[in-house]
Amino acid sequence: MASVVFVSIGCVSESLPQGSVQTQEQVAQSESALKAMANAIPASMMTSDVLGWVGTYGDHTDFGIGAIHLRTDFMLEDMVTSGDNPYYNRFYAYVMNRSQGERYISCAYFWQCYYKWIKAANDIIALVNPKNASPEAIGYLAAAYAYRAMFYLDLARLYEPKENAYTDVASLLGLTVPIITEDTTEEQAKNNPRVPRERMYEFILSDLAEAEKLMSPSQTNYTLPSLAAVYGLYARVWLEMGYWNDGDSQAAFSKAAEYARKAIVQSGKTPLTQTQWEDPVNGFNNGAASDSWIWGLTTSSGNTINIITFTAHISSEGTWGYAPLSQICASKRFYDAIADGDFRKNSWLDPQYIENPDAGMPYAYKFSGDETDRMNFLHGTEMNPPAVPYQNIKFRPYQGECSDYAVGNCADHPLMRVEEMYFIEMEAVAQSDPGRAKLLLEDFMDMRVTDGSYVCQADDLQTFLDEMLLQKRVEFWGEGVVFYDYKRLGRGILRGYPGTNEAAVYAFNSEGRSPQWNIVVTNGEFQYNAGIDSSTNNPDPSGKLPLWDGR
Repeated sequence: MASVVFVSIGCVSESLPQGSVQTQEQVAQSESALKAMANAIPASMMTSDVLGWVGTYGDHTDFGIGAIHLRTDFMLEDMVTSGDNPYYNRFYAYVMNRSQGERYISCAYFWQCYYKWIKAANDIIALVNPKNASPEAIGYLAAAYAYRAMFYLDLARLYEPKENAYTDVASLLGLTVPIITEDTTEEQAKNNPRVPRERMYEFILSDLAEAEKLMSPSQTNYTLPSLAAVYGLYARVWLEMGYWNDGDSQAAFSKAAEYARKAIVQSGKTPLTQTQWEDPVNGFNNGAASDSWIWGLTTSSGNTINIITFTAHISSEGTWGYAPLSQICASKRFYDAIADGDFRKNSWLDPQYIENPDAGMPYAYKFSGDETDRMNFLHGTEMNPPAVPYQNIKFRPYQGECSDYAVGNCADHPLMRVEEMYFIEMEAVAQSDPGRAKLLLEDFMDMRVTDGSYVCQADDLQTFLDEMLLQKRVEFWGEGVVFYDYKRLGRGILRGYPGTNEAAVYAFNSEGRSPQWNIVVTNGEFQYNAGIDSSTNNPDPSGKLPLWDGR
């Protein structure tokens, strides 16, 4: 394990042998080589078997950033497995809070993926000297800084321990992860402790400052970091920092609101319309067809395996993969909390519709594929069961292709939608002006409850944050966004309750934060890195949450 981890984070000098092959200087001068290196980062983030775990462990959850987003969302409460065999949900270790300790591969995925991608960003940063580089090379350098900032921000938020009722993290508060840069040597990497959050966030902000300085405003392709994406990352950073007890909270919240607004303006993006949201061909699978995606990823049939993709694990309408069998749904409690006039509610099948799908309802669901595909999904086939209440149709197979996995699997994946910036702005504003924040939320919800009937009933900061979070949960279900909100705000999860549609083996509740949100460092790292050991690792959360027994 140790050698695997170091390969993913080693210094750039080891990856470019000298002699008969290209030198670093030669690569730096080759636009095509740099372009290939830059494009390799998003490609790796969307590749099936990105870590080689499929062949090594038979692990079908190895497909990059989408797999990370499903891991984090399944640790919350709104994504439910309703299939007869809940273990068709291959993320069951995360849903059940088991096998999360340092010796299990389920905890290693976050670490190994992100440091592999950091290594790729470091390689570009090491190669390009902005003082004598071409505009194209500077563009790749700016992208590398933005990628690295995003990777470290995610790692910091995943691994920084937060207080909870189940594990003792008092001695670990504020620790994040080791920093590996383009200049880190092998000796330094062998004794590289977890850094305090202050140092980590200073480092992330410095990367964003470099990206902002170097990024051309003309870069607007959503598949690469743009200036708007950089502003969006700033907004995420400052929002987190606003909740630090030892900092200037109001100044941080002000920065978060400022950069969220700058991201909105710079991007020129607008929130999804109902037509775009419900599009059975392009909905949530084609960033080019969306007005809201600031940053996203694309894939192709060349780097997918039919059952080892985000689509195969989440898209109910595709006939391949795990999704038709695991039947990923919205939680009943979550679904019931969504206003009937909110078009986002149409992302999950109403129970009354399932009782008699051919009779129709006031709302006519739009399904991918042709009439045969619709009937197969709703009524089932020899291989797949019929649709169930609350089953999701938010994530469509690419081009609405339900049968051919070589096409349907090639869905884009969002990294940042402009809607997130609206939520960051209103949360940050709420800290000093809850009344204005309510107006911001109501303005946003007028784009979701289009008859103008939505009114925010919150009368203080806490109730506003609760309502804001509910609407953010509806907006970003399955996109890997809300995990960080739950962890930051100290919310608990409720899966076990009378009438729950959660599988019995997954019906866990928590009082406040779940302990598994403090991700454990893999022992492969501290076997290699003397700067981390069991005493400085997050405690194993496995089995700390009691199974609900109220059925």
